[in-house]
Amino acid sequence: MIEKYLQQYAEPEVILIDNLPAELRYHHVVVIPAYKESAAFLKQFNESCLLEQGFLLILVVNQPETEEESRLQLALQTEVLESGSLLWQNQNLALVQLADSPSAILVVDRFTKSIPAKQGVGLARKIGADLACQLMQQQVVLSQWIHSTDADATLPADYFSAIKSCNEDVAIATYNFSHQCEDEKIYQANALYEQAMRYYVAGLTYANSSYNFYTIGSLLAFKAQHYAQVRGFPKRSAGEDFYLINKLSKLGKVLFIEHSTVILKARLSNRVPFGTGPAVEKIITNAEQGLGYYYYHPAIFDDLKNVLANLDTLFELRFSLNTWFEKLSTNSKHALLSIGLTKFVEQHLNAKKIQFEKQFIVWFDAFKTLKFIHHIRDNGVESILLSSALEQACFMQSSEN
Repeated sequence: MIEKYLQQYAEPEVILIDNLPAELRYHHVVVIPAYKESAAFLKQFNESCLLEQGFLLILVVNQPETEEESRLQLALQTEVLESGSLLWQNQNLALVQLADSPSAILVVDRFTKSIPAKQGVGLARKIGADLACQLMQQQVVLSQWIHSTDADATLPADYFSAIKSCNEDVAIATYNFSHQCEDEKIYQANALYEQAMRYYVAGLTYANSSYNFYTIGSLLAFKAQHYAQVRGFPKRSAGEDFYLINKLSKLGKVLFIEHSTVILKARLSNRVPFGTGPAVEKIITNAEQGLGYYYYHPAIFDDLKNVLANLDTLFELRFSLNTWFEKLSTNSKHALLSIGLTKFVEQHLNAKKIQFEKQFIVWFDAFKTLKFIHHIRDNGVESILLSSALEQACFMQSSEN
């Protein structure tokens, strides 16, 4: 599977990884895309025990084609190349051995040849992960887990060892997380956004959704074979993490590593069109205008819970959908129709019950669940202040007890 993926779908950089020094071996691999970053984030590795664990950091220094100024990217690449001894180089790839450690950095220059703006961070992550797959095939990287994080993340000491507890049926793992910042205004805004993310996952858990996981690109670790099976990271300027984990969750379990926490730097950012940075900036702007932070009403998760609880009767009533809809709220009915439930049922009329229900869970995935929630929000159940949602949601109260 991995070999086929590398031959047919991997990025061109994988062809360049050849004729490496024969003795090179790394126990772990982590991919970091870097755009408008300084080399300061590398300091954490020098101050932790991670360097001693023998890992390869694949650093994809990139910028979109719409960016004309490459000074920051060039400065980062130069500083990284000067941080150790150059072991190998080929075109836009350079391998640097870090001083007094078994770890190294593979620097990928994708700013001289910039990345298409619409493919953005998704392509940057894909280049790094594809290279990780190739190095695993060459047995340069010994682990079969690809770690994905960001330059604003501080990794815990058990970052690599925590993954060893995963069972064979786990396709992807997400680490716990916490945002930190010395700027009080940014910190408070980020704390609100983090509360919202945890509230959303708690709501999905309450509803018994199979897609109750965090979709943050800096928290992921996934098996190479599954990554190859879904053809890698989507080439998107944002949301690539959401779509990857959504696909991987259909191949195996998603494990939340609660005891191992990645510290994320709370900061404003316009490097991507949506996500944490833009959301935090909007929260601050609204606060300055005297506006609160609104989020999904907890009643929406009651609707979702009721839909999933009635899945067994959907099969029995598949020839009479209107009868099944009587078990649901009007909002749920219209939301399901808007995302294509009728077509799904028509395509699976002759399926056996167990297969019908399995395919429904695959169909009603994280993306369609989000569309379901948005439809209800936009058509009757308006968002409320996050503080009110947290107070009213029974699933938040139970999680705190």
